[in-house]
Amino acid sequence: MLRKRSFAAVLLLIGASGCATLFGGGSSQPINLTSDPASASYVVKSSSGLQMAQGKTPNTIQLPRKNEYQLEITAPGYQPQTMVLTKGVNGWVWVNLLGPSLFGLAIDFVSGSGWKLEPALVNVSLQKGNGDDADGMYSRITMQDAKGHVLNERVTRLVPTR
Repeated sequence: MLRKRSFAAVLLLIGASGCATLFGGGSSQPINLTSDPASASYVVKSSSGLQMAQGKTPNTIQLPRKNEYQLEITAPGYQPQTMVLTKGVNGWVWVNLLGPSLFGLAIDFVSGSGWKLEPALVNVSLQKGNGDDADGMYSRITMQDAKGHVLNERVTRLVPTR
């Protein structure tokens, strides 16, 4: 009898909570930042412009999953790089559809757990700048998922602004 009640209590807890909230990492996510050269400065701003984090690479930061972010990495003598951390659907939300109610699905998205930030691993190679002329200078940005698989790689020609 006690086992049945314990089992029922566990099922109720899972049914009343979102699967992404319980199993998919919660409402915040670690983002790993690395750069070449190391010890570059970074600033992370939310899509509304609110500064969420700053520091030096390499570092791991925790960001709420509800927002998208703009990341700027700078180092003296190098061209600054800006990239966007976007949000996609956390795969654990689909498990809610197997449960007895859709209440868990709502909890996941209200709490922010229903989202995941991409890329989870940011590795930026800054290119040297000589001040006046960036002809022939390029920056390579590699976006990776949490397992280190390359999602996207972009090479951008650097153009000076005045």
